Amino acid sequence: MTGNQEILGFLKTSIGRKWVVALTGLILIAFVVVHMAGNLQMFAPTADAINRYAYLLKSNSLLLWAFRLVLLTAVAGHIWAALSLARENRVAKPVDYAVRGRKSRLHVTLASVTMVISGTVILGFVIFHLLHFTAQVVDRSYVSLETVVDGKTMHDVHRMVVQGFSKPLISGFYILAMGLLFFHLRHGAASVFQTLGIRDRNLSKVIDAGSWILAVVLFLGFSSIPVAVLLGFWKL
Repeated sequence: MTGNQEILGFLKTSIGRKWVVALTGLILIAFVVVHMAGNLQMFAPTADAINRYAYLLKSNSLLLWAFRLVLLTAVAGHIWAALSLARENRVAKPVDYAVRGRKSRLHVTLASVTMVISGTVILGFVIFHLLHFTAQVVDRSYVSLETVVDGKTMHDVHRMVVQGFSKPLISGFYILAMGLLFFHLRHGAASVFQTLGIRDRNLSKVIDAGSWILAVVLFLGFSSIPVAVLLGFWKL
């Protein structure tokens, strides 16, 4: 068998697809953490901070599109492998399981189904979020928002975010999606280490605690921005 055939054969196995979910999950977690850190510049003393940050990201189009391609590939791989595993779990027939075994299987199946549901809603939110703030097609007035920083004319991201989250329905949807992201990460981050074979009895509590902390930090970090807007922390 050639190397490509071996890889394709491995991906057809449940273990291979679990590895795809785990590795792409790590990429997505890293992105979410970096994205949150960038977003929290909204709380900098001046609006110039996040505007400079956004301008820097868009100033190198080659690097930006390379990053987007990696991210898109990770998302596609994560969705494919997760749905494939969920479908496999659903159609499998639990024959001759003991009572304890059936309960364990029910728990695993329920977890996989709820992960698919939360992941689907999160994907829908991401698409809306990109159309809202990145493509700016939900509200075309964002296109004309400009400011001058360090003598350079750039998009006024700070004002766009405040204007966007001043709408309660959009902020509510955003916070709901972050709640689902909390659940998704809480289960998924811990599962990554088990799939990669670096989770044992001694590390189990540390990994579980770390997953909780990561999920809570991300939820609070992302949600703090729409909440602050709704509470009038920034004025239009």
